[in-house]
Amino acid sequence: MEDCWHCNRQFKDWGSLQQHAQSKHPDMYCTRCQRLFASRNAKQQHIANSNSHHLCMRCPDQPDFDSQSELDGHAETIHNGCTVCDCWFDSPGQLTQHDIDEHNLCTTCQTYFDSPSNLRNHLQTHAERTVGCPGCTRKFVSRSAMVLHLEAGTCDSGADSDRVTEIAFDCYQSGKYTCDDNPDFNFKCPTCDTPFAWISGLLQHVEGDSCTEELAKGRSLWKFLNFLQLQI
Repeated sequence: MEDCWHCNRQFKDWGSLQQHAQSKHPDMYCTRCQRLFASRNAKQQHIANSNSHHLCMRCPDQPDFDSQSELDGHAETIHNGCTVCDCWFDSPGQLTQHDIDEHNLCTTCQTYFDSPSNLRNHLQTHAERTVGCPGCTRKFVSRSAMVLHLEAGTCDSGADSDRVTEIAFDCYQSGKYTCDDNPDFNFKCPTCDTPFAWISGLLQHVEGDSCTEELAKGRSLWKFLNFLQLQI
């Protein structure tokens, strides 16, 4: 037998007591946890402290969500809030900018990344392919990707890593980006001297933001890319 201490009634089993508690004592019965409390305050204290309950403290009626992810989604869509940082904003746009700056959000596919560099690499998947290959009709999102395609031997021109390296050394600007004192690497960054085995890696480095070197017109690597166009 199961006892209801609020009305001194007995029930044949726990299921019957549950039905009774839900019907007669809803202020003291937790449906989610299937527990009957001695008072309304005891139930409220349970909800506030339990990992099974997720209250929105910013809503007047303090709705209770089934999971933390549901509460986070509510906080984001209704209150423009970031529960990770406990930050609240005046508009969705401000929240989005926060997510970009602090949580590396890709606004195209709403995916979060562990670091700014991972986000930058991911953004290439959404970028328009505007860089043409001099040896075939394929287009790429960056000049480093185009050169990597040539090095990989996947171009109709028949170019491969040996041919691209040969062209890089033949360019009259090669002294500014090739290694002459490191047998393990062919290339180096003209600005920070970071070494690279392949020139595609050097170009990718320059396209990032870890160095101030640029592929701007007149720079040595810009001149190499123009020379490459003529040689493939």
